[in-house]
Amino acid sequence: MSSIKNYTPTKEEIIKMIDELRHELIQTGMKEGLASSATINISQKLDKFIYMYQKMHRLI
Repeated sequence: MSSIKNYTPTKEEIIKMIDELRHELIQTGMKEGLASSATINISQKLDKFIYMYQKMHRLI
């Protein structure tokens, strides 16, 4: 179980998640509005993956 806890996604996995979340964010925002809780939750998830990517590449 501890190996799952320490799992670090690869650069490719992070990029894939960013792309998928970005698409989902756009679709949800158009359907439910930019202030909906679903849109905000997706946006926050996307922020985390962008942060991971930046941290991985020391862009921050």
